Amino acid sequence: MQQIFPRAAIEDALQCSNVEYRGTGSFGEVWRAPYNEADAAYKIIHGDGYDTQRILREIQGYRRVNHPNVVKLFDVQTMSIAGTQRPIMVFEFIPGCDLAEAISAGRPTGDELRGLAHGLLDGVSAMHAADLLHRDLKPANIALRDGKFDSAVILDLGLAKLLDVESVTRYPSLVGTTLYMAPEQLRGERALKASDLWAIGEILFEAATGNHPYFKAGEKIGIDEAFRRFEDSPVVPQEVPDDLRELITRCLSDVPHRRGTLAKAKSRLS
Repeated sequence: MQQIFPRAAIEDALQCSNVEYRGTGSFGEVWRAPYNEADAAYKIIHGDGYDTQRILREIQGYRRVNHPNVVKLFDVQTMSIAGTQRPIMVFEFIPGCDLAEAISAGRPTGDELRGLAHGLLDGVSAMHAADLLHRDLKPANIALRDGKFDSAVILDLGLAKLLDVESVTRYPSLVGTTLYMAPEQLRGERALKASDLWAIGEILFEAATGNHPYFKAGEKIGIDEAFRRFEDSPVVPQEVPDDLRELITRCLSDVPHRRGTLAKAKSRLS
């Protein structure tokens, strides 16, 4: 997406000239700027019609998570930008790249893939321990600190749930490659801890192969076809280490309870 807020408006709102535009997503635009002498990423909600106070109240819960594999939320606030009060989340800034960029550049080694798996499982475990689900895990929502696969940092922390971003109830007829929702989410059912495990399986498959396990790049298919594909486990290449192949296959079961638990998933890694 194109940049929404002009640099001058951000400088005026933050009372700071040391700002850097970082990107615009489905519901937030990110600017890099200082926060209490730390390097921070300011995510500004750019959509309209949201209950600002509800968003700020619910986001506060994510401040309970303190883990190296989960981005740290410094603050939540409202700020006037170009004459409109907008919710803003202030996160730690993660130097490096996101996993989507790294996947585009090449495949990780077996050890790097295992390090990525450990980081994702540990980070999601920390969120679940705080009674939080992510629900929107995907390569673009995972930063690699200093570009290292074994230093994954989970971003966004379930904000898609609050803002109903890419909701299948809003777009029920098509499933595209940007969706990493578990089958139960696509059916409109309540997300489970196992739903985050499904997304981890998809992410690890894509990191290992360069391809989504079920959809081709740019493909748009009917939801019935998507469910048909979910019935068949994707073939994980033999060159992927055995423990990771087993983990990916289990995570991608279309039956939630067959995916097991995060603790079991971590125990499968050598």
